[in-house]
Amino acid sequence: MRDFAADLRATGELREDLDDDTVADIIWSMNGTEYWMLLVEQRHWTPDTFRDRLADAWRRLLLAEP
Repeated sequence: MRDFAADLRATGELREDLDDDTVADIIWSMNGTEYWMLLVEQRHWTPDTFRDRLADAWRRLLLAEP
């Protein structure tokens, strides 16, 4: 995850107040299979809904304001 965080940092679009370890922790914590199982299998989200909402959450948490 730290490599992924560093790749994201290289885009220049991440919030400056988050270091790469924090970015990696946020991504790791929200990308667990237990969340997929809970939301898709138990709460009946579609896989596309899960993907779209996860991407939206990551954008809001990780990216600097435009």
